[in-house]
Amino acid sequence: MFKTVLAQKRSDSGKVYSLHEPDVKCYTKGKEHKRFEFGSKASFLVTQSTGVIVGALNFTESLHDSKTLPAVLEQYERLMGKEVKNIFLDRGYRGPKMINNTALHTPKPDKDITQTKRKRHKRRAAIEPVIGHLKHDYRMSRNYLKGTVGDAINVILAAAAMNFKRMMNKWKVEFIFWALKLLRFFNFYTQLIFVPKLKMTF
Repeated sequence: MFKTVLAQKRSDSGKVYSLHEPDVKCYTKGKEHKRFEFGSKASFLVTQSTGVIVGALNFTESLHDSKTLPAVLEQYERLMGKEVKNIFLDRGYRGPKMINNTALHTPKPDKDITQTKRKRHKRRAAIEPVIGHLKHDYRMSRNYLKGTVGDAINVILAAAAMNFKRMMNKWKVEFIFWALKLLRFFNFYTQLIFVPKLKMTF
């Protein structure tokens, strides 16, 4: 590794960017404030109706986004036991329109688009806050686990933690609802039993 670091040049491909994490890759972001990012690529599959993460994989190679979809779809089919019929992607996606029996949809100018399809394209933007929460609240912005195995574990743990937090919030709302209902029930019957009835006297 040290020989590779000493011999590599600026224009070389497959350079070593970190001695303690040699598998780190450089990704061009194209943003003015952040031109490059160093790390590994992660791919997430999120349902449109509930926002639950149903697929999460880490990739150590510098792959295009279209090359990561088949692996995530295979993971989803293996875990859920069924195929995905439709996937909605952003305008920047470049790749095939079909993967096995799954149709890939990207928004494009269409006057005859149905209201349902337009709504699904709008719901695709819901993945952005999911990515933001994964980065800032679930330790995806910086990984403290070692090696490529640690990268894969970190992605799975982050996705699982976010799904568990969503379920805990749902259980909390249901618990408060039933607790208030039970409290009203006891309050109603205690008033019937213990509050004395006043009789009118003249």
